[in-house]
Amino acid sequence: MAKRLEPIRKSTEDRLDDLLSGFREASLRNEGAKYVGRAIDSSDSMPNAVKFFAYALLAGESPDEDVALDALGKAEGYIAVAREEMGRRLTKELPELRFLERGIALRSDRAEFEEAVRLCDLALDLGLGLPYERRKASLLRML
Repeated sequence: MAKRLEPIRKSTEDRLDDLLSGFREASLRNEGAKYVGRAIDSSDSMPNAVKFFAYALLAGESPDEDVALDALGKAEGYIAVAREEMGRRLTKELPELRFLERGIALRSDRAEFEEAVRLCDLALDLGLGLPYERRKASLLRML
């Protein structure tokens, strides 16, 4: 009788690497949001820390504003897990993610200034610094 092959188990880091490389490749064809959406829909076992990155990418890239805002909310729900499980990697990748920038712009366009300010505070809490301080100051003048 043949031995049963054990499934290959990838680490959370490896799963994130796969997601980011696939996203970058798809982005070259202007299909980054489509790729991430498919990755989210097809992976029942995606680690929660990786889900943060997936939703953050979708929020930053989706052409549909409602999809972007929904993904932003879901990404926020996974930030704590990503910080805990992948702290150094999160710090490294965070400046490249556009989810907060996009969320602030969408909320501002919809005159949801308090929510935009809250997103600026989140960005500052994540260590994204000066650009978000300036944006927050600008938004506070609108309130």
